[in-house]
Amino acid sequence: MKKTFSVVVGLFMLLILPAVSFSAGPGWYVSGQLGLAFLTDSDISGWSERGTLEFDTGFATGFAGGYNFGMFRVEGEIEYQYNDIDKVRGEGYGGGDVTALSSLANGYYDFVNKSPFTPFITAGIGVARIEANDVGGDADDMVFAYQVGFGVAYAINKNMSIDLKYRYFATEDPNFDGVDAEFASHNIYGGFRYNF
Repeated sequence: MKKTFSVVVGLFMLLILPAVSFSAGPGWYVSGQLGLAFLTDSDISGWSERGTLEFDTGFATGFAGGYNFGMFRVEGEIEYQYNDIDKVRGEGYGGGDVTALSSLANGYYDFVNKSPFTPFITAGIGVARIEANDVGGDADDMVFAYQVGFGVAYAINKNMSIDLKYRYFATEDPNFDGVDAEFASHNIYGGFRYNF
């Protein structure tokens, strides 16, 4: 048992030691991410209808390109999110789905240290096109969007890293042909970043 433990610890140290010297320096990068989207309940109102939409867990994906200044990063990102409508409380609406296509300018602060793990915080602003399908008809609205979040990146080598992140993504209330709604989501992503 002690021998097996020693071998496992030794292999782990071999993985960590090279990564310590491989932290990415300043330069351009591209990244991609895929994750789960937990869209919060949305109160809807308009004309004579009122109700609440509840959603199934959906998915979100995004692609970004930016510049790493060392401890700070800035990027432009395109993101897509999809959620099915699970339940409708109230009257006047049927089932369907809701999607969001967003364009954000994001900033990151990396807590750079001597390990291959780099915690970070992030925030961004932009616009999102929210589309509701089969919810009293198809409709969409372009609205202001923002996000805040945190995560940790692991440096595989000086060019590649993977990360795990949480984001709270929200928009101003979209209006679907006279029906007001809400859009806010808790998203968890796994991502990959390539530094040039």
